[in-house]
Amino acid sequence: MTRLQRLPYFISHFLGYRKPSHVAKALPKWKIYTWSFIAAWIGIALLEIIFTYASSFQSHHTPMIIASFGASAILIYGVLDSPLAQPRNVICGQLIGSIVGVIIAQLFLNIQHVWASPEQKVVVEWLGGATAMALALTVMQITKTVHPPGGATALIAVITPTIVEMAWFYIAIVFLSSVLQVLVGCLVNNVERKYPQYWWTPHAPIRIDPATISTLMPNADTDSRRKEEVVSNNLTAAEEGRICSNDISIRRLSVVSSSANSSSTAMSIDNSVENAIKILQEHAQKSNISYTLISPGLPLITTSGILTDEQYQFMTTLAQDVSLEPKKT
Repeated sequence: MTRLQRLPYFISHFLGYRKPSHVAKALPKWKIYTWSFIAAWIGIALLEIIFTYASSFQSHHTPMIIASFGASAILIYGVLDSPLAQPRNVICGQLIGSIVGVIIAQLFLNIQHVWASPEQKVVVEWLGGATAMALALTVMQITKTVHPPGGATALIAVITPTIVEMAWFYIAIVFLSSVLQVLVGCLVNNVERKYPQYWWTPHAPIRIDPATISTLMPNADTDSRRKEEVVSNNLTAAEEGRICSNDISIRRLSVVSSSANSSSTAMSIDNSVENAIKILQEHAQKSNISYTLISPGLPLITTSGILTDEQYQFMTTLAQDVSLEPKKT
């Protein structure tokens, strides 16, 4: 039993836990857009309000918000399934970026206060900025806490004069900001979605919601994709029925074959498989689609020219070696 399971469900639900019987609902895009907007608005507004009106922060001349948290908001509230958006990566990645940035700023800019010329200081600034960002990335990779906005956090610490003057207090601001953004993500993202996928270590393969992917890139419903699907889409109901009936007959005959092991049954299976393959092959040829059909124990059927001789020989041997009968162990 995980730690989240021990908590009351109304609490663990907002920490990303779901019961084994839980069935995720497919949300329409407009709901995804709406919840992303609400979460991002609250997450950014909360930070701006705190750093603008809290006197303890204003005494350190804290900016309204650290700009890199706008990028964090995109990940936490818009791409919430991504490993880059999980609490470990958000909090630790931002923290590493701030620590590395402040250290480099102190070493490059605050040790020496008298410069030979303004150009010398500019050179040191861009050297420090590049060093801070690259070093932060390396540390995040080593610790498995990569969070892209953390690179911007390190860069800001070196090239922004007000942040350079703020020095070590910058780390506290970044840490508080990242924790608050994750907290908002837990509260809003879990109303109809799920966040986080994990807190520290994933216990199962991460699955990105197709609805989330649809908001990141254009749909692949292009001519090329339609050509790939033409074989299955163009099958008539009768032909689909023939394939289904052949599949059923193959399963039934396989059971008979395993018990009786008769040669007539094996011949019927071969005929059923060949009939199903012929139907698909006819449609593939009519649509001018490159294809390769592999069936255990049968010759390899492929479009001419798409396989080298070595590839053809290897796949042919593989198909012939695969047996329809279960192997004895």
